[in-house]
Amino acid sequence: MIVQSPLKKHDIRPNLRKVPKPGKQAGKSTSNRKPKSQSSRQGIKVPKVTPWKVILGSLIIGALGVLYLTHVFATQYLLEEVKQLEAEYNIARSAHDELKLRYDRMIGPSEIYDKAEEQGFVNGGPAEQVIIIEE
Repeated sequence: MIVQSPLKKHDIRPNLRKVPKPGKQAGKSTSNRKPKSQSSRQGIKVPKVTPWKVILGSLIIGALGVLYLTHVFATQYLLEEVKQLEAEYNIARSAHDELKLRYDRMIGPSEIYDKAEEQGFVNGGPAEQVIIIEE
């Protein structure tokens, strides 16, 4: 129920929705016109979704999911192999370093000095001595 005051009759804003009042008809009848939704969709064609498209799409998505899961499991298997090979490499490297240290000790300066003395060489002493040349 709408109540209007005679004092505020001049301040009423016009209806912007253009709804026809009951009992009065507009100049054109509304039964001949097409609804706006049909007239605005004439240029846009919406593809129909059929059951075979849904089935085909779900099969494709399922196949892609299986491929992804096999890839993930293969990657995890390769990671396990890499870790195992890395552990073997570290063991081999530590053995190599130990053997290299032992070899360096064998050919180190003390061993060389001992072998040189056995062959008749004379130790020159420390390098800090002053060499005097007589003329």
